[in-house]
Amino acid sequence: MMRLLVSADTHIGSPIRSLALRNPDLGARLKQASRDTFVGIVDLAIAEQVDAFVLSGDLFDNGYPDLRSRVFLMTQLTRASEAGVPTVLIRGNHDALLDHNAHGDLGPNIHLLHKDAPTVEIGDAAFHGLSFDTAHVSKSFLPDYPVPVPGRRNIGLMHTSLDGAPGHDPYAPCAEQDLMGHGFDLWCLGHIHAPFERVDGSVLAVMPGIPQPRHFGERRGGTVTLVSLGDGGAEFERRTVGRLGFFECSLDLSTCSDQQEVLRKLREGLMTAQAPGRDIAVRLSTTSDRYGTELVTELASEVLDSINGVFLDKVKSVLPVSQSSADTDDLVRLMQEELTEDGFRQAALQQLEELRLAMPSEITDEFAEDRLDALLEEAIAEVSLTLHADISQ
Repeated sequence: MMRLLVSADTHIGSPIRSLALRNPDLGARLKQASRDTFVGIVDLAIAEQVDAFVLSGDLFDNGYPDLRSRVFLMTQLTRASEAGVPTVLIRGNHDALLDHNAHGDLGPNIHLLHKDAPTVEIGDAAFHGLSFDTAHVSKSFLPDYPVPVPGRRNIGLMHTSLDGAPGHDPYAPCAEQDLMGHGFDLWCLGHIHAPFERVDGSVLAVMPGIPQPRHFGERRGGTVTLVSLGDGGAEFERRTVGRLGFFECSLDLSTCSDQQEVLRKLREGLMTAQAPGRDIAVRLSTTSDRYGTELVTELASEVLDSINGVFLDKVKSVLPVSQSSADTDDLVRLMQEELTEDGFRQAALQQLEELRLAMPSEITDEFAEDRLDALLEEAIAEVSLTLHADISQ
């Protein structure tokens, strides 16, 4: 039996300035949560005494991380190495240009796989991987992967969008059927931040997801995957590791007769956001035609002062839907259908890229490609709110 801990997309050093501008305390906690989560992953690898710790790309958010981030990573991987846990890693599209050896050799038990050294053998397993050398790769890496080593378990590391995923540009796309038929026993994947697994006979592919989500568009992340490879095939188990979660709370305040009742409803709703051992960022949506966003924000902030570990991201107010708004709802439905069209999504991604280049650096993370779905959802909600407001006047 061989046991692995698989992670990817840690994005150490990812900018979180826009969240910090809205709520500095929450921004500071998210920044610390990213580091604490990675420390916790290494703790898990050591506690489980896995045979290898696998990192499938995008360790850093860019190819030029600050020295402190580099030192943090090396400290943690050295801690795993000294505990007898080797690390196998590749570069993804975000850290494609990173020179891991810029400050000297990585040392024993830390193996960076790339085109000049695509394979390393650990125990009775052969690990194969190719790193990104440029931020954008439009063709599949699979044809360039080594053939399986006879008599060994063969494990592949790949940073890929596979057949494509909502909110993700096509990076090193690879047909799932081709991947599973390459002859490896296990594929450890990265790039898509929502976790999933694929099984085809005795072959397993795992996408562990982003271990510490950075915004509300990544609510399905927060995990790593433990994999056991035995003679009977592979088994997997997701483990929750994220130290800060994201929670959306919707409350109908339209029937509240006074502010005391609003406070009671806010307290009851926000208490449900608590999660043992984790901080929680809350995005509050309220339905009311009497209590505006500014008042509800202040009331919610007061309530959260007495709820440990729960922090307010922002408040959105939604007017009650009129019974005479069928035409408006039909228009909104048509817009929602348009969002699924490939041409629309490609145009939206292009505009998102243009916005990232044009916006101040403090808020560029709000226009990351994996924020597309969340931004479109917010846009539809704002259009719906405006249309319904016009009907009610």
